[in-house]
Parts: sequence; C-alpha cells; structure tokens
Amino acid sequence: MKIHPMVKAFVIGLGGAGLFIAAGAPMPWLLGPLFAVLLVQLFTPLSLKWHSRFRNGGLVVAGYVIGYAFTLEALQGMKQYFIAMVLINIAFFILFLLISSLMASRTKVDQATAMTCCVPGGLSQIITFAEEQKTIDLTAVTFYHVLRVLLIVAIVPFIVANGGSPHVEDLGQGDYTFYLFGLFILCYGSGMMAQKLKVPTAFLLGPVFLIMAFNLVGATVPIMPGSFLHIAQLFIGIYIGLLLKKEDLKLTKRMIFYSFFSSAVLIAFAYGLSFILQDHYGLSFATSFLSVVPGGLDQMGIIAASVHADVTVVTAFQLFRILFLSVFIVPFVKLIAGRSAHRKKVSAENP
Repeated sequence: MKIHPMVKAFVIGLGGAGLFIAAGAPMPWLLGPLFAVLLVQLFTPLSLKWHSRFRNGGLVVAGYVIGYAFTLEALQGMKQYFIAMVLINIAFFILFLLISSLMASRTKVDQATAMTCCVPGGLSQIITFAEEQKTIDLTAVTFYHVLRVLLIVAIVPFIVANGGSPHVEDLGQGDYTFYLFGLFILCYGSGMMAQKLKVPTAFLLGPVFLIMAFNLVGATVPIMPGSFLHIAQLFIGIYIGLLLKKEDLKLTKRMIFYSFFSSAVLIAFAYGLSFILQDHYGLSFATSFLSVVPGGLDQMGIIAASVHADVTVVTAFQLFRILFLSVFIVPFVKLIAGRSAHRKKVSAENP
C-alpha cells in the first residue's frame, strides 16, 4: 500500500514528539518532529512533504496566544524598550558587516552573496530578495538561512531550559467551545488578509493584531487550550525540519563551515546581549534571550508562549527587528548588490 508523503511526515513527526517526551527534552512537540523529519529526509530515501497550510494553521494558533497577551497595560509598557531595540539592532548590523566581510574573503564568494547569506534574520524576505537578484548565489543564501533557522530553533529551547525556564508546558486550561473555533476561523481569515497585504509572517501577525484588537475593545477572548499549541508546534516543527534538502548540502566544505560559524556567532552574541537586557530591565532570561536572538518572529513567539516568557516583550523586539531589517538592511544589501552587478557589467564590456 502506497502511503502519501504527507502522512509519512505526520507519523514520523508524531513519533519524534513521543521520543522527546519520553526523554524529557524541552519543547518536545516542536523539537521532536523537527529532528525526526530532518534526519529521515537527509539520511533515508523516503519522500516526505508538508503543505504550507498546516504550517499556517500552526502560526494562527501561535498568533492567537501572542495576541491574547497583548493587553492595554502590556502595550503601554513597550515604550521603555525602544532605545534598547535600536541599539541591539545597530549592534547586530555591525556584527553582520564583520561576518559577511570575513566570509567574502575566506570563501571567495562575491560581497553581495556573502552579505545576503549573513543577514541576521528574515528567512522568507531574504530568499525572496535573493531570487530577484540575478548576481546572487541563491543556493548558498537558501542554505545559510535555512541552517540558521534550524540551529536557532533546535538550540534555543535547550539554552532557555538551562537558563532556568520551565520546559514542562502547562500552557492553559482553556475549553473547546464554538466561540473559540469561530475566533480561530476569524484568525485564519485575518492571516489570509495580511498575506494579501504583503505583511511579513502574515498568518502569525494577522491573528496577533485581531486578538489584540478584541482585547483592547474589551471583548471576551477565551484561553487557548494547551493541546492546541502542541498541535501547532507539531505542524511547525515538521515544516521547519523539511526546509533543508539533500541537494542543499552540495556547497563547498568551506561554505558549509562558515554557515555554521556565522550562525554560532549570532547565537553567542545574542546570548551575551540577553544578560545586559535582563539586568537593565529586570526581565527573565527566557524573555531577554528570545527577544534578542535573530530567529523568526513565528518561531520565537511560539517558543516564548511555550516556556512562559513574556510574549509581548519578545514579539515587540522581534517585530522591531523585522522593521529594521526591511527598512535599513535589505535596501543596504540591495545597494551593494547593484554596485557589484554594475562592476561585473563594466568588466565584461571592458576586458
């Protein structure tokens, strides 16, 4: 009997979650499926697939949980972090310039490709940008950013757990009601609308803004049952685990080494900054670290909700990072790529 590749992925992901639960690992419903499908895809001939709609459904649940935490009091407390947000992103920008320069000199790739590979965050935005630039090595950029996401999602929960945050996910005792399912449908619709408006991580931010609006007008928002978040983690974990393909491993050994190196430096730098943020604002280690580390807003948001970090603070920092990335870093890299393409054209015309 032929089994559909999506069914295989679901069964393998569920088995991975079971193994991680039995082992007492942090965030088993996210990390178990991620590692299970990643290893099966890379080291076996099995064909696995996962539809983006399931990932989107997981993001909607995460967005609901994050939006639930955005009360008026929480929003009023965001102003105090603005200077820290600016300084942290400037620090990452300087680090990004240093790492990309080192990579360009050691791997012999062009500066535009090196910079696009080393941008701290923005997987979907950066890969889309790289596709539009004919002079940039898309394979290298995809590998670097997928690997960064995999390493951050795989390593961060263990760091947070060792930092004293609970890894037993007592996520809530909400009840399954028709009202809750109705809100979930509305949240999915808001994600579709945000996607049409080209909002980054639309299926996360659409529900965040919708549930936040419900909170601000005083409407009743029920607690999301913990099992919903487990399902969301399972769906997202399978999706992330399938991002890295066998064909992505065909880069040179030096390129692969520097992809690991750049990701490790970003995580270590975020780890150091998180202690400064923790001491200055009195935040928990989990909240400060998840706020600073350059992972995706969706991944950091769902991890924050699972380990009982302050999701409003984490989301605010990660949203600001996306804004900084879109307004400053991507145009800067685009400028460098344009100059690089112009130089190559001039060189070709004047050999």
